[in-house]
Parts: sequence; structure tokens; C-alpha cells
Amino acid sequence: STPARKRASFHGVGGTLLGMQIVNVCLTIVTLGGYHFWAKAKIRRYLFSQTAFAGDRFAYHGTGKELYQGFLKAMLVFGIPYFSLGAAHTFLGLPRWIDLLSQSLAGLVLFLYVPVAIVNARRYRCTRTSWRGIRFSFRGRTADFLKLYFRGWFFTVLTLGTYYPYFQTQRQAFLHAHTYFGNQRFGFTGHGSGIMVPFAVTLFATYAVLGLCGLALAFQLTNAGLTLLLIPFVLGPLWIWLLGQKQKYFWDHTTFGEAQFTSDITWQKLFSLYLGNVALLLVTLGWAWPWVTVRNARFFIGSLSLHGPIDLDRVLQDTTEVSVTGEGLSNLLDTGFDMD
Repeated sequence: STPARKRASFHGVGGTLLGMQIVNVCLTIVTLGGYHFWAKAKIRRYLFSQTAFAGDRFAYHGTGKELYQGFLKAMLVFGIPYFSLGAAHTFLGLPRWIDLLSQSLAGLVLFLYVPVAIVNARRYRCTRTSWRGIRFSFRGRTADFLKLYFRGWFFTVLTLGTYYPYFQTQRQAFLHAHTYFGNQRFGFTGHGSGIMVPFAVTLFATYAVLGLCGLALAFQLTNAGLTLLLIPFVLGPLWIWLLGQKQKYFWDHTTFGEAQFTSDITWQKLFSLYLGNVALLLVTLGWAWPWVTVRNARFFIGSLSLHGPIDLDRVLQDTTEVSVTGEGLSNLLDTGFDMD
């Protein structure tokens, strides 16, 4: 074991991504949307291949065919029941109690869909990702995540939102602590209290600003329009500050063996990133999307480093098979590429 500090980096180029995106859009149009899954796999392969840790690149092994099959399975498991219940409510003259029951069941299907998509998409993406030829894996059980998800939202609603930081931290702990690289496990040592203060400050300020705007509009005050500017110019930076605090806290409490991740994200850097992204997209009418993607990847990936003793010789390949249904669920939810 050798104490070390290993950094992550991203080397992608916006121009290359733009060329790929133009070809993907053309092929998707020609195939009436059918090429979408192959386009997504292609973009993801490029992004992963441009992501490096300690000088070595990641590789993505997923295919468009797998994403397509996963989408079909997801439609069968969740899509058809949800849309059938919605159609019954819209087109059939059902008795009121049956109508209410069908709407409730449709809501339950949608609610179940989200946690199942999260955990199974992560499982699929991990098994299709490798570094130095060794695959990642995710071994968390869907049933356990469902319990955590239900309990988290129940207490969040019961406490008028104040439990949410604890719920988010428990969710992050579950996802990180059940993720493996080869036969070595990641860990998470965070606690909800660690992000409670920034969350409470942001939540209180949000209620105050929205309440002030509501009163100004209700009483038709002269400067009611100007009061609305508080939302983007006060709440925008505040929520970005919260996001930066949360991201940094989560990564600073993620471990791999005896080593620990750290993130050098600050809210000032994050604010500059988002401000630049918005300006680029507005000026180019959205054509700068590839450069925005590269800017985001370079920022978030480049902020990470791993400190401590890392014995890579102890990491052995441990292959697990996984269904692609979860990735199909993720496509329905359109969660896109991520590195969390």
C-alpha cells in the first residue's frame, strides 16, 4: 500500500461531441426515433473514454441494443399499466370510487417506478463500466431501496420537508456503500446533519422570498414586478450554493478501502459554471450543448481526488450479470449521463 493522491480528469472536446450529435440527430430522424438508444450509447462511450482517473481512462461497454431492450421491458413492467390506468380515467365513464382507485393506482405505479429506475439503472451502468480492465458493480437490493425511499418520503412529508436532508444522505449512503470496483467496496460516512444547516437556510430563504412576492402581487404593490426578480437573483445563487455544499459533503464522505475522496467544489466556481452555461446556450440558441456538456464534465470530474493508501493489486475482477430493465427505466425518466 502506498499513500497517494490520485486525481480525476476529463479530456473531451466540444467540437467532437457536436459532430457526433449532428450525426446522431440525423440518424434518429431518419429512423423515426429508433436510433435514439444507439446514439445514447455512442455518446456515453465517448464521455467515459474521455474520463480519466490516475492517468487511466474509463471504458463504457453498454450497447444500443441493450438500452432498447431495457426500454421495452420497462414499458411492459411500468409503462403499459400506467398508461392503461390513465386511459381508463380519461375515456371510460367509471363510477367515481373506481375512477379514484384507478388514479391512485396510476400514482402508485409512477411512484414505484422512480426508485426502481434509480437502483437498477445504477446496477446496469456499473456492470458496463470498467477502469484498467476491471468492472464496477452495484449489489444493493431493489427491495431495500424501496423501503428506504418510502420511509424517506413519508418522514419528509410528515416533517414539512425538514427530514429531506436525512433522506438524501441515506439515499446517497445506500448507492455508494453498495457499489464495488472489482472485489473492493466503496463506503459512505456522511450523516443528514452535515447538510442540514445549508438546507434549512436555503429553505427558509425560499419561503421568505416566495411569501414576499406573493404579498406584493396580492396587494398589487407598485414594485411587484421588481420583487419577482428576487427569485432568479436571490434564490438562484442560494440553491446553487446548496448544491455545491451538498456535492462537496457527499464526496468528502465517500471512501474506497482506506482511502477517501475529496472535492474542491466551491459555490463561486459552481455559480460561474452555470452562469457561463446559460450564457452559451442563450447566445447560440442551444447549439452550444456539446460545450456545456464538456464544461460540466470537466468541472465535476476534475474536482475529485482520492487520498490515502490505495492497493490496486488487491482489486480483482468480480463479474456479475444484470438485467437491462433498469436502464430502460432510466431512459423513460431521461436521467441521462452521470458520474454520481
